[in-house]
Amino acid sequence: MGSVEKTIRHLDVLVVGGGPVGLITAFQLAKFGHASSIAIIEKHPKSSQDQYGRAITLYPRSSELLDQLGLADELAQECFACRATVSYDKDGKEVQGRGWYFMENMKDTQWDFALVLRQKYQEEIFRRRLREFGVGLEAPVELVSVSVDESVEVSGYKITAVTRNGDTGVEETIMCKYLVGADGGRSFVRRALEVPFDGSTTEDKWVRIDGMIETDMPKNRTYGAIESPTHGNVLWAALDHGATRIGFAFTAERQKVYTEFNEAAAVAEAVASVKPFKLEFKQVDWYTVYSVGQRVARSFFTKDCIFLAGDACHTHSSGAAQGMNTGLHDACNLGWKLSMVLKGLAPASLLSTYEGERLPNVQKLINYDKDISRLMTMQLPIGWKGDPNADPNEILGVVMEEASTFTSGLSIAFDINSINVKGSFESSSYPTPVSPGQRGPDVHLYKPGTNEITRLHSETPNNAKLYIVVFTGEPESTSAALKGFDKAVGKSKVLSDAKLPISWLTIPAKSGPSAFELLGTMPLGKVFYDSKQTAHTRYGVDLQKGGIFVLRPDGWVGTAAALKAEAVRELEVYFKSLLSIE
Repeated sequence: MGSVEKTIRHLDVLVVGGGPVGLITAFQLAKFGHASSIAIIEKHPKSSQDQYGRAITLYPRSSELLDQLGLADELAQECFACRATVSYDKDGKEVQGRGWYFMENMKDTQWDFALVLRQKYQEEIFRRRLREFGVGLEAPVELVSVSVDESVEVSGYKITAVTRNGDTGVEETIMCKYLVGADGGRSFVRRALEVPFDGSTTEDKWVRIDGMIETDMPKNRTYGAIESPTHGNVLWAALDHGATRIGFAFTAERQKVYTEFNEAAAVAEAVASVKPFKLEFKQVDWYTVYSVGQRVARSFFTKDCIFLAGDACHTHSSGAAQGMNTGLHDACNLGWKLSMVLKGLAPASLLSTYEGERLPNVQKLINYDKDISRLMTMQLPIGWKGDPNADPNEILGVVMEEASTFTSGLSIAFDINSINVKGSFESSSYPTPVSPGQRGPDVHLYKPGTNEITRLHSETPNNAKLYIVVFTGEPESTSAALKGFDKAVGKSKVLSDAKLPISWLTIPAKSGPSAFELLGTMPLGKVFYDSKQTAHTRYGVDLQKGGIFVLRPDGWVGTAAALKAEAVRELEVYFKSLLSIE
């Protein structure tokens, strides 16, 4: 018998890792039209019997990003929506303004709460939604080798990946243009590409345990902290489906008690950690003991074709519950950029902005995390210059509050670069509420005719398109400028090109029976009324002058221009730098 010829599969993108970051990356690519040319592999078998545990919390900005992808509603159906927090001192007395208190002040968003849903349930939703596009998670399938032929031109099949099926042992060769390593802290992709992973792992050990419990702790369906003299700043998190998570420092002193750390030990330590409150486990779903490390990959994008995302390029403690959030931010920054390049709508140079935008924010997180993780183990931060006898619990409250808008994700911003460009728009208020590189705030708007309330984020879903949002201010004041701009748009080959990934919205600061009559000209794109003028105020738009904002597919502001005919030239320059326009 002759030998069987092995087939080679050709793909645009291979995603390695079937956790939330890999699934969201693959979901975006499938949603944006690449379902037939992508694959996602995971070396561990995935089923409805998956372990519990791992990540649990999505902060507001992560929920917004998933909302604009059409995924957040399903998460909200199952989640525990946490808006309340509590902190107890070592005697069980409530103390104000400490621990997770910042969660009660996450405003300026519809998703003004911690969305608590264990990773197991989140992944089930993401896998199901991915299958709707005909893309299934291939598991158990392991990446066993990866190489890059740098003589192949950019956007060619530069990458050769060999995978092995964990059930059958069959190996497959995949040639692909791009590969995304979302394969966790021990990333095979990162190691195979020899990308240095800078940082350190501490000797500190932490325990997390989930299950069904009974307790006399008064406010037990919250995000709570118990300031234990023996177990550090103890995490108490109400979970989905009535469960609870308890997390604490497992000090060297406590470790000496156990020859083996098993479920019974995890339960015993959890009971001790929440004293003076009583705790009884009716059922243990999951527990783990782990070391805290803060590491960052030296590169998130290498060889012009391989990306690292999530824990594959940054690891930190779960102290501030940021792991999955940071990974989702990676995925949502990368998804639309990769799609535009694959479709030939943007030059390959757009991909370098992924590392340029994500790396500084990851470094900022790591710096906060170093302090938070030490304070949670009752140690003052390294290099602490304050009172050497300060209470770490008090300092932790200050640090958590200081980091609050970054932790919630609402203040995460990107530097000015080729896709975040300062334009001619000048705000009527100082400091400017929204600038290029900052998140575009969600604001309430009203639909014409029905006057139904809608939200800007609902009307600017992430479809890998950019949105030009024209705030017209009060039409009687801006009519001439709007007509001039409208006329110039009609003459612009760029802005009137239907093939480009650009959509329009027009937002007047008044409502009327007809948008055409209200504006005195045909509106650009869909019209939504800002009759209460809250949207104009939040974006800092003068009602007498109006303004134009470009929102990126991921919801950050790309540029902002004054409402005038000359803005068309400004927008053309912006889009020519971002998109492939002749």
